[in-house]
Parts: sequence; C-alpha cells; structure tokens
Amino acid sequence: MAAREILIPKRTSWGKVLILCMMQTVLQYLFFYIGLARTTGVKASIIEGVNVFCAILVASLLFHQETLNGRKIIGSIIGFAGVVLVNLTGGGLDLGFTFLGEGFIFLSAVAYAFSSACMKIFSKDENPVALSGWQFLIGGLIMVFCGFAAGGRLTVWTGKGAALLLYMAMISAVAYSLWGILLKYNPVSKVAVFGFMNPVCGVILSAVLLGETDSLSVMSVAALVLVCMGIYIVNRPEKAE
Repeated sequence: MAAREILIPKRTSWGKVLILCMMQTVLQYLFFYIGLARTTGVKASIIEGVNVFCAILVASLLFHQETLNGRKIIGSIIGFAGVVLVNLTGGGLDLGFTFLGEGFIFLSAVAYAFSSACMKIFSKDENPVALSGWQFLIGGLIMVFCGFAAGGRLTVWTGKGAALLLYMAMISAVAYSLWGILLKYNPVSKVAVFGFMNPVCGVILSAVLLGETDSLSVMSVAALVLVCMGIYIVNRPEKAE
C-alpha cells in the first residue's frame, strides 16, 4: 500500500539523502548543463548514452552489486548503437573535444552511474520515494543558490511559465521516484539500459507534438529497433543450466 503520511527521513538517513542529492541532482545537472552550453545537442545526447555503460560498470566492478557478463555488454553496445544512429539524422557531430564541453557531459554520466549504485544500496533499508523527494528538494535549493550566486535571475515570470516550471519539476520527481523503486527490486543493469530510450522517445515526441516530421526516418526506426533489442538482451532471463 502507498504511504499516506508525510515521508520524513530518519536522523540516520540524512547522510544518504545528501549523497544522493549531490550525485543525482547537483553534480549531474551542473556538469550536464555547463557541458551542453559548450557542445552540440547531438554530441551531448550520444555521450549521455554512455551513462548506461558507466552505471553497469560501477554497479558490477566497484560496488559488486551484480555480475558483469557478455550478455549485458552486448545488449548495452547494441542499445548504444541505436542512440548513435538516431543522432546521425541531425548535424553537429564531429570529433572535437573540450573538457568544459564534452568532458563535463561525460562527468554528468559518471555522476548518474554513482547515483544509481547508491540508490540501489540505500533503498534496501530506506523508502526510495522519500529518498527521491528529499534529495530533489535539497539538491534543488543548492542549485537555486548556485544559480543566483552566479548571476542567474528569473527576469520574466508569468502564469504559463510557472505552470511549465511546475510541470517539469513533476516530471523529474515522478520519473526519479519510479526509477528508485525499480532499483530497489531490480539489478542496476536492467533498469539503466532503458535510458537508451530517451533520445529515441525525444525524436518521436518531437515529430508528434512539435510537428518535426523531418526527424522521423528509416534511421529513426532502425534506432528504435536497436534500442529495443539491447533492452531485451540485457533483461532476457538466464537460461537454466
């Protein structure tokens, strides 16, 4: 049953909330948006796809939460190929590299990987929804402070803008809470691999909601097939000996 009371972390849980808010909210978003401002959206999307590899490697090799096997590696490679393919339909792909651009996007993927492994560990004894909500609240306040300290301001404030901001906050909160619940009961690899769907869904939703039908092509369909194949391979049950 869903809890009907306000979820307040125990005194011993605040350290876990702080670790998650630094990894998932502060560092991941800080690195991502600074890097995104200094590279193309295509390159950022492809580099972000590396977060699945990072999450699996961190969970298996550093935290020993699961076993790294050929099936997970092959499935991740196939899914990543779909991410690359869907981004080849646009421009902005080159071999240029800067630490504050592509390097920060990669560090964002690493922060995501560590947040996944930490959530898997912490959710064994904690409510993942409580961890998600409080880490977002504290991390958000830290990001607001950093933004204002760096000179950022909300210069235009309208009802539609406030509604959009609330909507975007709800998307992140609901998605991360579900992600935390899934990590509580499933290996990191089986959850993280679904991240390959993000750029593919972005292309499809852009075509449906924004009328950007030029983004839909044979390559987009092929990318979706590859991503689905990768997800299936990683999540396929092991054959009985």
